[in-house]
Amino acid sequence: MLLVLRRYISRLPEKIWFRAMLFSVGAIAAAAAAEWVGPLIPYEADLEIASGSVGDILTILASSMLAVIAFSVSIMVSAYGSATSTATPRTIALMLADDRSQNALSTFLGTFLFSIVGIIGLSAGYYDDQGRIILFFATIAVIVIISGTLINWIQQLSTFGRMNDLIERVEQATSKALRWHGQHPYLNAQPPVEVPEDALPVRCDIASGVVTSIDMGQLQETASQQDVTVHLIIHPGKLIYPARPLLYLSGEGAKAADRQPFRDSILVEHDRSFDQDPRFGLVVLSEIASRALSPAVNDPGTAISVLDSGLRCFEVLAEASAEPKEAKYSRVHGPEIAVEDLFTDFFIKIARDGAGIVEVQQRVQLCLLALAQSWPDLFASAAADASRNALARALDTIVHKADTEDLKARSQKVDDCCDE
Repeated sequence: MLLVLRRYISRLPEKIWFRAMLFSVGAIAAAAAAEWVGPLIPYEADLEIASGSVGDILTILASSMLAVIAFSVSIMVSAYGSATSTATPRTIALMLADDRSQNALSTFLGTFLFSIVGIIGLSAGYYDDQGRIILFFATIAVIVIISGTLINWIQQLSTFGRMNDLIERVEQATSKALRWHGQHPYLNAQPPVEVPEDALPVRCDIASGVVTSIDMGQLQETASQQDVTVHLIIHPGKLIYPARPLLYLSGEGAKAADRQPFRDSILVEHDRSFDQDPRFGLVVLSEIASRALSPAVNDPGTAISVLDSGLRCFEVLAEASAEPKEAKYSRVHGPEIAVEDLFTDFFIKIARDGAGIVEVQQRVQLCLLALAQSWPDLFASAAADASRNALARALDTIVHKADTEDLKARSQKVDDCCDE
């Protein structure tokens, strides 16, 4: 439950309602505080015209913000629907967590509530003369904020939910997860070793689901308390079910160990997330390319853009893997995510769906060559396997001799990097 609570709290800033609630509470507090701040002014302000017009200004703000909120929500819902139909539904989570759209909607809602509270206070005679002056200046400040927010929101609407925007969002989330994975291989734990024959398995005690988070600190602490060594065999993104072990316990205290704290360290949910799962982002990118390569869409250009994004993601992984940080958890042996699996998640699926499109196959071979030449120790072997796989798929579909010879030559260059 502690892991679930921490996970819930960490995701609060991504929720639209949470940020809107904070803005709304702040706006209401600002409107209500005008009466309290007024008496603190050491002199009498002579701004009768301004204080008399504040009610009209607040009325205009309230009516206009209500229309802006309705318009913004309709635009966001339309963008979510467009992303689902043109890219993949897995991108919706990233759009919902977008800071700029959340700030815009929260600011509009906060301004509306500020105006309503101010109008109610004026109608009820809540403000004295100085309080009305403070409310006037607060209203001016709100107008300045809302003007900047509107300009930023209008600018964002030109790209929000468009294909390039979606690809960039997925690329950023994937790069973040891959960078962390490269810096902390094996989930910041010790490298995997052969599990002892007498090790005891720990299985999940709930229905099947997907691992979304693993509390390595809690695993380390529990292992120390119970004098065991943990062999973690799953990583975020893995599908688990009651018969599948999550981890194994070895050591003197393994037989008497309480297994529930180990289960509680692993969060299982219905859907995968980008946070600790580097493979998920690559899968989502490949899904966008697959949708673009379907006969109904037939958009090789989008698939090529996705391949370029994937290349940059693998470059991030390579740079992070060059300087890994020292393992933090001594009693836990973490799982390994093979480069071959990452390539399968990304390149092989695109090569499969774009088997008959020459330009897509050429870009696949070019990206594999770039990785194999730049980081041969890390990528050469997996790139060569992926290159041969992509070439075989292409040769089954493409019949023009010049195209097939070109692809064979490109694939041979990738193979040569593996032999060097």
